[in-house]
Amino acid sequence: MSLFRVLYEILTQNGWEFDFDNKNEIIKLEIRGINTDFYAFLLVDEEQESLLCNTHIKQKIPPSKRLEVCDFMSRVNYELANGNFEMDMDNGEIRYRTYLDLADAEPSRDQVVNIVWNGVLGFDTYYPGLLKLIGGDYNAEEAAAFCTGQDN
Repeated sequence: MSLFRVLYEILTQNGWEFDFDNKNEIIKLEIRGINTDFYAFLLVDEEQESLLCNTHIKQKIPPSKRLEVCDFMSRVNYELANGNFEMDMDNGEIRYRTYLDLADAEPSRDQVVNIVWNGVLGFDTYYPGLLKLIGGDYNAEEAAAFCTGQDN
C-alpha cells in the first residue's frame, strides 16, 4: 500500500476531517488551536519515503516586520527540538515545519498524530509572541522570551 494511502487510512479511521489532493499526495487539515486556527498540510514523498507537515496560519507578516520576524524565528528555532519556523520573504507567509523519515516503514497512528500536533503546538506556543512583535509591543528578543515565560 502506498504511503499516501496508509496516511489516508489512519486519518479516516481516527475520525479526522480533511481535504486531499490524490494526484499531488497532499492532505489538508483545519485545526483550532488555543491562540489561533491552523492549516496543516501533510505532504507525502513516496520516493523519499517521508512525510512532511507544514502548519500555516492565514495571517501574513507585513513587509516592514519581516526582518524582525526572521530574528524572532531564529531565536525560537535555536531552542526547538522538533520542527522549525520558516517564512517566505516575498509574501510574508510563515509556517512551522515537521518531518518524519519513514524509510522502509509505515507510519503508526501515534507518529501521524505527533507530526501534526507538534506543528500545531509549536506554532500555538509562539503565536502570542509573534503578535506582540508585529503589534510593536516587543522586539524579537522580548517576544521570544515572552513565549517561554522568561520575560520577567
